Amino acid sequence: MIQVDNLAELAEELRRRGVEAFHEILYGPHGGREGLDVGEDFFPLWELLLPNNREDVSRFDFAAIKARRGPNWSVDPPVYES
Repeated sequence: MIQVDNLAELAEELRRRGVEAFHEILYGPHGGREGLDVGEDFFPLWELLLPNNREDVSRFDFAAIKARRGPNWSVDPPVYES
């Protein structure tokens, strides 16, 4: 299984497989969000670590991850009420 603990290495592996991917940090009003730029899409680390995305990350299926995003998806992680 692919480990997401080193996004620079993961991006390098994707590039070896012919996928345009880069390790990035996007800065915004809530600070920096580390993640991967894959093609024209950004996948923040918090999203890549979600249990329901693990299998897709290991298959490099970023289209499946993007398809699960809701209409209010944001680079910022969701806030859950307790």
